Amino acid sequence: MNFAMKSVSFSLVALGTIASPGTVFARDIGGGAVVNTALHVESRSDVSKGFALIRAGKPAQAVKMFDSVILASEQALGGDARPRLCQSDSAAGPVAAGSIESGKAVAVSSAVCDAHFGKGYALVDLGRGDLAEAELRRATELAPDNAHFANEYAELFKSRREWQRSYDLFSHAWAIVDKDTKGDDASVAARALRGMGYTKIEMGRLDEAEKLFRQSLEYDPKNAGAKSELDFIAQKKAIGA
Repeated sequence: MNFAMKSVSFSLVALGTIASPGTVFARDIGGGAVVNTALHVESRSDVSKGFALIRAGKPAQAVKMFDSVILASEQALGGDARPRLCQSDSAAGPVAAGSIESGKAVAVSSAVCDAHFGKGYALVDLGRGDLAEAELRRATELAPDNAHFANEYAELFKSRREWQRSYDLFSHAWAIVDKDTKGDDASVAARALRGMGYTKIEMGRLDEAEKLFRQSLEYDPKNAGAKSELDFIAQKKAIGA
């Protein structure tokens, strides 16, 4: 399900970091473990409530709910100054895992990532894209291996017509996403390619855009948006635009 909000389209369903209740809330794999399963479960529940509030048209209340998750995480870490990285439902991605295992970063629940993302989403709905940017950026920092978050962050800059910055983020999402055309992340890969293609159109690079949209159809063959953009490109080429 996709929701268009103030010209920025976010997906509430494709949250790649949704965790199972068994995942710990905060855990320092490098030593001095901090385990609080109950707090993780509570935060996971609060994140779900936050997205439900967005769907119900109550973004201001959603912001408060997400803030409570973010605050609880920091309080649980007791002032640890190291960077935070999110654990997924199964394991951290390669970038996060290396930093966590070496003790250079502290692992936090995926609920924290989703809380920052959800807060950004809600702020966009409130017309505060200026504040939303920091939250969406934070989600990508906490989950550097999460292509879905990178795609969503790219959408913000696409809505601002900052084509190169948007392209760079879509390109980053493509770089880190699983490339299996039949895999679980196929729709995320297709979206990254479509985003790259759209920005290339806006930058006047039609041949590159066409290749990207055709490649996206390998991951999402029935996508009407990609087919429409290919028709648009063909029309532009036909009139020499």
